[in-house]
Amino acid sequence: MNIIEKLSAQIEQLLNDYQSLKYENEALKAELDDMKNSTDEIQRSSQDMLLNIDRALTLTQKLNKKDKSE
Repeated sequence: MNIIEKLSAQIEQLLNDYQSLKYENEALKAELDDMKNSTDEIQRSSQDMLLNIDRALTLTQKLNKKDKSE
């Protein structure tokens, strides 16, 4: 009977460990999703910034060409 009690306790401990790891895994997945969303937002912001820089450079070049032609 002692072996059965030990095995039962070990099984109970393994089930508890499994639940803990399952919750930790879900939390890590949620954190990873948040990080992916942040990365996507940063990439969009960077692309917008590059577009604005490109527009500014284009306008500057056009103004410089206009000034040189006058």
